[in-house]
Amino acid sequence: VCGAERFAMGGLQILRQSGVQALSFGTEPESIPFIEQAARLLESPSPAYQERLRHSLQLGNNFAKAQGMALAAVLQADPCIFAQPNAALAISYARANLRLNAGMTLHPVPRSGEYYNGQIPADGTLPSANAVRSALLAGNWSQVKTAVPDTSYTLLEKCFREGNYHPPHALDQLLRWKLRQEKNFAALPDLSEGIENRLHLAADCLSRDDMVFAVKSKRYSYTRINRLLTHVLTDTEREKLSELPEYAYVLGFRKDASHLLRRAEKNGLNTPGNAKSGISDEMDLDIRADDLWNLGAGKPFGAIFREKPVIL
Repeated sequence: VCGAERFAMGGLQILRQSGVQALSFGTEPESIPFIEQAARLLESPSPAYQERLRHSLQLGNNFAKAQGMALAAVLQADPCIFAQPNAALAISYARANLRLNAGMTLHPVPRSGEYYNGQIPADGTLPSANAVRSALLAGNWSQVKTAVPDTSYTLLEKCFREGNYHPPHALDQLLRWKLRQEKNFAALPDLSEGIENRLHLAADCLSRDDMVFAVKSKRYSYTRINRLLTHVLTDTEREKLSELPEYAYVLGFRKDASHLLRRAEKNGLNTPGNAKSGISDEMDLDIRADDLWNLGAGKPFGAIFREKPVIL
């Protein structure tokens, strides 16, 4: 629940501590020639870039759009390239690689398919994640089966059969209540330009989408408002968020690769099993988020402590 830059910094830090030397990620094909150029420009902005950025912001564009337009102007590229979600994340990975001095080789993979298409294509082309989720929630299992690998289908079918999923709108009413109770949103992360003063407008809306649109304006994107509403749900305070991840959960590993985990721990990677001190602010936040997931899924609390790594 964070912007591309923070997400990329967190991911690269964990990988760097794990000894990873290469990073591969999907992105729109037309963005690939510009990823590392854009990252270097954003890390060391030129006067031309700064002037273009100021001009675009003065026109009333939000920061993400203004940044993309300034990049396009300086790099002589189509502005649409930098508005694409995977391209923005790809550039953030490249920036994090520079900022952390991680020295990873970047291997972008051209992404195919339509990111925003809500329907699974009938011609067999790759569907969007949005399309797969929509088919799952509608119970269109025959469509899901054509869209995902067999192993994924088996796992998804099992999760839904056992009720181990969180419906998208499960916490909408809890969010309404929290918005009504909260009088001051100033402690939330990622605030600027008085956005916290608009959040109360969402309290009387009946659905998450309506809440977002009640707060949204030209300055604040749908995604950013959505993240802020999630911060309200989880009681996230800006001052308690560390700049980089304090630890990482190990989901699983092969027995013959356990030496890689030991090496990562020597490199400074903290895991809950070897945490140097008790529950930190960051771990407390993860526990609250996990509890909310279980509340929406109708499952018992405390799963975060019961799950063990899968060892093959």
